[in-house]
Amino acid sequence: MRTCAALIGIFAAILGAACGVQQAPSSPVRSAAPVRSDVSADTPVLVSPASTAELATNLGGRSSGHAEIHGTTVQNVRDESYSFTAISSGDSPVAKGQVDAEWLRFSGETVAVHATVTCLAIVGNTAWIGARVTRFSENQTEDPTAIGRPIVIRVRDLGEGHETADVASLVFFPPPNSNGDLTHCSTRPDFPVLRTSGSGNIQVIPR
Repeated sequence: MRTCAALIGIFAAILGAACGVQQAPSSPVRSAAPVRSDVSADTPVLVSPASTAELATNLGGRSSGHAEIHGTTVQNVRDESYSFTAISSGDSPVAKGQVDAEWLRFSGETVAVHATVTCLAIVGNTAWIGARVTRFSENQTEDPTAIGRPIVIRVRDLGEGHETADVASLVFFPPPNSNGDLTHCSTRPDFPVLRTSGSGNIQVIPR
């Protein structure tokens, strides 16, 4: 009986470690600015594990478009717009493309970001895109310390036509010196929060 109890305890420990909760990445673009995040740094982001079939069939394709989004004071983003192109290349989720984003903070600063796409994952009509910053400026002043930082976005194509607007997230910054872009594409979390895109068109095309 003692042996059986020990085996059960070991099995429970292994299972608990395998089912850990992923924490949301930290957010701020610049330490002096208010926190720019859809959730606080302490809020867990629960990720539903992909099924074996999804892992085998998903993830390739291309996504592109333009989004215009209103943020809130929580993110310190009043208005944000970005254009992007992401095309799968090589083994999933590796991709290539570009992201150009601009936003106005409630605190008055303007921010412009250019980034090179590193990864893309597609499931149905939703795309997860990761990239690395190649240019970052605030109030038209370049900040070379931001070069190389990961960024992530999530978009959903709700079809052509004018009745339904597509939805997209704000640009989100995982922690510096992390693989947050690749983790975003590999785990495909329900994050960042999707918001209505006021104009523009988003396309998500699985292969």
